[in-house]
Amino acid sequence: MSATIDNSRFRQIKPGMETLFCSVSLPRHRHLRAYAIVVLAGSLDEVGYNGRIRATTGDVLIHPTLDCHGNPLGLAGLKLLRLYWPDATGIGGLYHLDDVDELARTAERDVIEAAHLLEHTLRMKSRPSPGQKNDWPDLLLIDLAKDAATEIGEWAEINGLARETVSRGFTSAYGVAPSVLRAELRARSAWLRVTRGSDCLCTIAADTGFADQAHMTRWVHRITGAPPGVWRQNVSVMHNGSS
Repeated sequence: MSATIDNSRFRQIKPGMETLFCSVSLPRHRHLRAYAIVVLAGSLDEVGYNGRIRATTGDVLIHPTLDCHGNPLGLAGLKLLRLYWPDATGIGGLYHLDDVDELARTAERDVIEAAHLLEHTLRMKSRPSPGQKNDWPDLLLIDLAKDAATEIGEWAEINGLARETVSRGFTSAYGVAPSVLRAELRARSAWLRVTRGSDCLCTIAADTGFADQAHMTRWVHRITGAPPGVWRQNVSVMHNGSS
């Protein structure tokens, strides 16, 4: 692993099952490698790029590569299955399975086999989970994720809200100002392009909505701890490093 990339800034997971015997909360943090959480029992709150979520028994929460979220509350008695996820799209989501017992039994034997089973099961049997909030802060997040050029003031006016109300309300809901989260989503999109392709950095900066390459570099460095050029030279860290 290159000394120029600080892998410790990303939170790691350990694949397998875990039961929480006391309530816990985690502040906003980042994961480098994609992973999935299957809620086997109890409920888990999460606020991040996937929205504001309460995942309950049978829910499957996919965290994509370079995800960022916080967990305001994990209730005592929560039982989770965590699995590395073969992320190809960079898109997460919240799904529901009616039966997770087979996944749990498989994970007791082999977590890699369980990940393959989960991937197959989501394709064949999953449905959307109702555990995702759908208030205006969440609708703004969806629009920011779809189009990083979304102007906060224009969005507020179209939706009949004052810009100050949007800024305060979104920050209260997500723990970060909408303009900051928009820049983070732009930086994440740029980082995915940098690490998964060969386009020149100036082209990526323009395509992802940054004023120039220097602006993109500052934000990529801010959310990952290293500039785009360093990441392009060390792509293997994503596959072999923390998650």
